[in-house]
Amino acid sequence: MTNILIIAGEASGDTLGAGFINEYLKLQPDTSFFGLGGDKMASAGVELSYHIRDLAFLGFWEVVKNIRFINKVEKDILERVDKIKPRMAVLIDYPGFNLRLAPKLKQRGIRVFYYISPQVWAWGAKRVGKIKANVDYMATIFEFEKEIYEKADVPVKWVGHPLLDEISVSLNESEFRRQLALNDNDIPIGLFPGSRIQEVGRILPEMLGALKMMMSERPEIKGVIGKAPTLDKSIYKDLIEQSGCKAMIYNGQNYDLMAHARLNLVCSGTATLECAIIGTPMIVVYKTSLVTYLIARNLIRIPHIGMVNVVAGKKIVPELIQGDCQAEKIAGESFKYLDDSQYNNEVQAQLLKIRSKLGETGAARRAAMAAVDVLGR
Repeated sequence: MTNILIIAGEASGDTLGAGFINEYLKLQPDTSFFGLGGDKMASAGVELSYHIRDLAFLGFWEVVKNIRFINKVEKDILERVDKIKPRMAVLIDYPGFNLRLAPKLKQRGIRVFYYISPQVWAWGAKRVGKIKANVDYMATIFEFEKEIYEKADVPVKWVGHPLLDEISVSLNESEFRRQLALNDNDIPIGLFPGSRIQEVGRILPEMLGALKMMMSERPEIKGVIGKAPTLDKSIYKDLIEQSGCKAMIYNGQNYDLMAHARLNLVCSGTATLECAIIGTPMIVVYKTSLVTYLIARNLIRIPHIGMVNVVAGKKIVPELIQGDCQAEKIAGESFKYLDDSQYNNEVQAQLLKIRSKLGETGAARRAAMAAVDVLGR
């Protein structure tokens, strides 16, 4: 039996980790995984030391406040590593934790396979040198990332984006409308305020405020919230009640909501790419603590933060970040889509081009094959 450590610290990483594990086990069934992850990775067979909900810290300041617990998690992981002695570690995104852990794993003679590159293109070149010293192989999901690592002589493979395999729409529009009891003239607006409780607490009130303004002018607008699977429904209910705005919490698959909403308000992150692949126009929003924002503003080296705009190489959808993440501005940008069909259609056409930049389906299998190869060297 080959033991492998696997680390994912967020909901998106949990999904991608589960896909990777399922493909890896098809190639190497005599393998046991342990580490950090969520429900999906646990279902795929990972023996979890900690769950991602224990590590859902957002931003620099939140990490500082919880540094003692983070250090404990790392210590516990390394103690298990010393006991189990895995042959390889698979690190999935989550760079704040994983890039600290990688050199300690290398010191123990463990091969380090990194799946889903840290955003080195956003934070500058310093991290590339750290990765080169401590990572045996990098599997990237964007082609432009591959070029960055090749220039730095880091062994790398572009495997494509796993979302191309994950995304599926199960309901047609009439089924979706029937499920939500929508009339023919109702206009559903999807609200996706993030997967962490801090994100939802800061972003959803602004989304609901915008929705309230929009509904006062056009009562046919209906707000529908895409609930994160890691968060309790009561969090959303409390914020809806505080806002005084009528909004539904969707009980179905979020991809169905993304596909059949007229417009989506989306927290910056993986969800923007999901929305782009599906092809529904969106507004990217984000708000964090002031300290975290000020630090990030001085570190980030790219003009846009929404992944859909980063992949496009230009701004194709609006970004309302920090001080601009206000109900009035969200409502104003939303009406542009709803009132200007030409603008709406142009954005949809640009979104169709994004999918072609994400590679082909089968990313998880290609990543698993690369990892098997690294372990076999």
